[in-house]
Amino acid sequence: MRASVMNYNSLASTARPAGLALSIMAALLLAACSGGGGSADGSGNGSSGACDFKVASEPQALSAADVEQIVAQGVQAASALGAKATFSVVDRSGNVLAVYKMNGAVATVSIGSLRDQPAQGLDGLNGIVTAELAAIAKAVTGAYLSSSGNAFSTRTASYIVQNHFAPGILQTAGGPLFGVQFSQLPCGDLVSRGDAVGPGPKRSPLGLSADPGGFPLYKNGRVVGGIGVMADGVYALDKEPSRGDADLDERIAQSALKGFAAPSCIRAERISAGGLALPYTTSDNAVVAVSATSLSDPLVGAMGALTSVPTYYDKSGIRAGVAHGSAASGFIADNASFKALGGYVLVNAAHPANRYAPSASQSPAPSDPAGAGMSAAEVTEILAQALGVANQARAQIRSPQGSAAQVTIAVVDGAGNVLGLVRTPDAPVFGTDVSLQKARTAAFFSSTRAGAELAAQAAIAYVNEGGKSTGAPFTLDSAYLSGAAKNFFGNPGIFADGTAVTARAIGNISRPNFPDGIDGNLNGPFSKPAASWSVFNDGLQLDLVYNGLVQAIVDGASNNANCTGTGAPGNPGIAALKNGMQIFPGSVPVYRGKTLIGAVGVSGDGVDQDDMIAFLGLARAGKALGNGIGHAPAASRVDTLLLQGKRLRYVQCPQTPFNNSGEQNVCDGI
Repeated sequence: MRASVMNYNSLASTARPAGLALSIMAALLLAACSGGGGSADGSGNGSSGACDFKVASEPQALSAADVEQIVAQGVQAASALGAKATFSVVDRSGNVLAVYKMNGAVATVSIGSLRDQPAQGLDGLNGIVTAELAAIAKAVTGAYLSSSGNAFSTRTASYIVQNHFAPGILQTAGGPLFGVQFSQLPCGDLVSRGDAVGPGPKRSPLGLSADPGGFPLYKNGRVVGGIGVMADGVYALDKEPSRGDADLDERIAQSALKGFAAPSCIRAERISAGGLALPYTTSDNAVVAVSATSLSDPLVGAMGALTSVPTYYDKSGIRAGVAHGSAASGFIADNASFKALGGYVLVNAAHPANRYAPSASQSPAPSDPAGAGMSAAEVTEILAQALGVANQARAQIRSPQGSAAQVTIAVVDGAGNVLGLVRTPDAPVFGTDVSLQKARTAAFFSSTRAGAELAAQAAIAYVNEGGKSTGAPFTLDSAYLSGAAKNFFGNPGIFADGTAVTARAIGNISRPNFPDGIDGNLNGPFSKPAASWSVFNDGLQLDLVYNGLVQAIVDGASNNANCTGTGAPGNPGIAALKNGMQIFPGSVPVYRGKTLIGAVGVSGDGVDQDDMIAFLGLARAGKALGNGIGHAPAASRVDTLLLQGKRLRYVQCPQTPFNNSGEQNVCDGI
């Protein structure tokens, strides 16, 4: 493993100058749960106590009455502000429990990165995306990014996905979860579809949202869902967080939280990332006093109605959510291989014990003489060892300090087939899809077929609100691959020669400046140039799924299970990247000797923790198995290449990463 020479931002990163490392440590110490910021009832009046709330031992869920109260409170608040809003409430698994539209609320939204540039990527979909879809995406984001140890809002999401961290501060690297917005997509093969309440994780119609106005919902210390509000008609992000302006959507949504707000000591501002406290809301002092408890209340009656959203919500009535940890939620405690480690697994009707029980590789097969793929027992060992590292690791985006990391771990074979997936008990739901994206990204881009398969993809043509093209169609090869090979790597065979890469390395070349954080430099080859880059138009990550994503937005009933294609003749997509690619750290390819046989991906905690759990978990599994399974040979890793005088980073592990241990440099020499 090589030391990075790039200015690469990460959650609680330790590869920093000593002074900055000390400031990060100080910030983490200050982030201990000691009150402050918001109140338990959403009133915004602050918290007076320490972090002594009790997390319920039993699973919690929203009742139909809870959901109705939340919506009624939001409607009352919107009315008091003279606004017309659309509301969505979801449970932690992403089931849509209610969508309510006030009379006169906007029908569609304008999508915008708030930059003076031609409309490209998703920026051009003005008038196509409905307010209902925007509200659902915000609600899902609040629910999926949060847990009993951290409460993140869509404002928090905005802060950690932009091209600078903190946003607007030049000469700083991109946000630690740069690229996470293109996860939980409404296509793909992991997310569940349909308007019935059932096992998750359910899809988000627009991926994860960076537009303020989405919050998690809590009962007895457990996140039970999320609320999303769309009133202003603009689906964007917070480009200037230092201004601290109250946002209309956020004011309404936070007012609706009364009785269901996050415990104040786990809100985002109590969590440190890279030495910075994350934002949660700017509306603590701008919430509206509410008292409505039902939609029949005279204060809110006749102001609107439940509205259907095809394949998301059928408006048959307000529904109760399912308790996370129950079979109905799709996430349960494992009763087999990972029980002793406290592992959780995914389930559904077809797989009531484990939807992704450890299984043998399909490609390469375990019997392949050219390089044997993984057996089910080997997959189990990799997952168990990575889970063991997670249980040791000190969490970096959770309160209180000393908590264990909470993550999802996925293993795929060389063709991206899911061989196994396991979670810790309170891992944020977003990491389910993201861990698989990360694993597939490492396996695909480390293969010898990546270049050819990218070059074979159908052309992309951005569309506007009229469904018309906004520029000439282009191919992934012309936009990214040829340039990457000729101008950046200086290697026509790159992504065909078997160089081993990780999600972190792919992220390094997917930034609008290379090295990341050095403004004025040219963009990385997988990114749009800085002048046209936005969170809605970031480069290969979006363009890879653009056709399939727009199809799913326009036609919610689409059953396309591969985001990289549309399913139409001539556009089947890339089978190894069905849920898209991911460009922030947390995955490594898996080898048997010199042969690529798969990858492991991790997501849910600080990105350095994700890297370490994947990297060290695979190393420990290889040692335990003793049969050649392990990391790529050091000479074939991408960090051996000198690119424009810089080296890409393979992985980065945190200092002193374990609870109850002073051990350091745990990844050195592997």
